[in-house]
Amino acid sequence: MTKRVKIILICQFFAILLAIFSLSVQASTTCGQKNEGKDNIITTNAPQSATNSLLFTTNPPKICNFSKSSPTLTSKIRSDDLSADETLPDEYDDFLNSLPDGVVDKLPDSAFSSDSSEVAHAARSLSGVGYLLGVLLDSFGASLSGILPTLSLLCGIVILSAVCHLFASNLGGLSAAVSFATRLFSYCAIAASALSSLSRMRDYFDSLFAAVASFLPLGALLYASGGNLTQAASGTVTLNAILSVCQLIFTKTVIPVFSVCLSMSLLSVFDGAGGFAAQSIAATVKKWYTTALAFVMMILTTSLAAQSIISVKADSAAMKGMKFAASSFIPVSGGAVSSTLGTLASSVELMRGAVGVVGVAVILLLLIPVVVELALLRAAFALAASLAAILGCSGEHKLLSEINNLYGFLEGVAALSSVVFIVAFAIFASTCSAVG
Repeated sequence: MTKRVKIILICQFFAILLAIFSLSVQASTTCGQKNEGKDNIITTNAPQSATNSLLFTTNPPKICNFSKSSPTLTSKIRSDDLSADETLPDEYDDFLNSLPDGVVDKLPDSAFSSDSSEVAHAARSLSGVGYLLGVLLDSFGASLSGILPTLSLLCGIVILSAVCHLFASNLGGLSAAVSFATRLFSYCAIAASALSSLSRMRDYFDSLFAAVASFLPLGALLYASGGNLTQAASGTVTLNAILSVCQLIFTKTVIPVFSVCLSMSLLSVFDGAGGFAAQSIAATVKKWYTTALAFVMMILTTSLAAQSIISVKADSAAMKGMKFAASSFIPVSGGAVSSTLGTLASSVELMRGAVGVVGVAVILLLLIPVVVELALLRAAFALAASLAAILGCSGEHKLLSEINNLYGFLEGVAALSSVVFIVAFAIFASTCSAVG
């Protein structure tokens, strides 16, 4: 038995172990979901009169969203006890209702309050390093169970290709046909994985743009409540234009560019001038598209920052003139008016800071699972490419390396799509009130 045959047999053994382990992980995850569903059913179907029976359930129901038509008792109490300038508007509930369930479940309960101080407490929790690291680890654990079957499939394809190449040398004229069939099987498996990743990216873009679109009325209202009337108008128009441009770019161009690069990468595994030409075309398309995308994001971010600075300065100058006029023409109560405006400004700035930090955290909660999943897919293709290099499968090694680079391209696109909105929410949170 030659050394290469021994290596192939050892790899087959480890591939079988990996497949068994991935199936056990999937089975445990499925059982956990079924048990959770049973607990929720028991909790939901409990009779209303038997209040003490809820103590025996493992997963009590958690109210995550406020409703306009049927507000909870807690929100009624807060609305009665707090003044109007301490209560967040209903548009904040609309913003939270637009988020997917996976993001809503990760937000603390205080984030769903209408009290600005409790939302500020939730913002401090969301911006903590420990919380973000916890989200990162949770995303890693959740994505790992889905990546292990892909890794076992890729390793199995590489081992099968090595076995076919090992015996194809003794088949004479049939060796080319066996190699072609093996590579065709590899193409189908990789294409199925790529389609799943593209579907995940499409869902991410839809959730991101829906969250930003629902944030626009809330941002305009909080800007106007603090006297930033120009910023409420121009900022909303600018961010709406940026949202339209980003929707056009990321939903209409990312998937076609990735498909073209994937096709060129599949063609590049063939030897000869055609393979090298296809690989060069894929590299050129990725380079120029990424450069153009980064340049467009830089223009959008610069425009948003410049418009915000000018609008905020204009609103501040106008409000200071009004306060000076009030103090001059109203000798007795002018100082009281100025103090009242200062208190109102502090309250509005607290609302903006809290809501802005929550908005940034929401974008990160949308982005982190996607980036972690793509990073794990890159690791799976990198491991499979290393295995192909060890077993002497040059064509499979080249193909898997190219797909690894394509998933890095998707990672960069996902990060770029969120940068401009993180900057917009950060500007919103740090803007001072014009009435201050």
